[in-house]
Amino acid sequence: MVRSYSTTSASRSPITVAAGFIGAFIVASLAVQMVRSQRAAVAPVETSPSSTQVEPVITSQAAMWSVLGER
Repeated sequence: MVRSYSTTSASRSPITVAAGFIGAFIVASLAVQMVRSQRAAVAPVETSPSSTQVEPVITSQAAMWSVLGER
């Protein structure tokens, strides 16, 4: 019994190939942005005891105008 195998090659349009590469690039760039944003959300580890303290941001309009009135 002889088995015969036939292989067919699917010819793809250059536009289809280009669209696939562009789609893969977009998905990869979104994945990189997601990973970077998750790393930024994690609290940084303090390495030195002389790190500067971050002051809270005051968002009320009265507080902002009072600073201008003091000048």
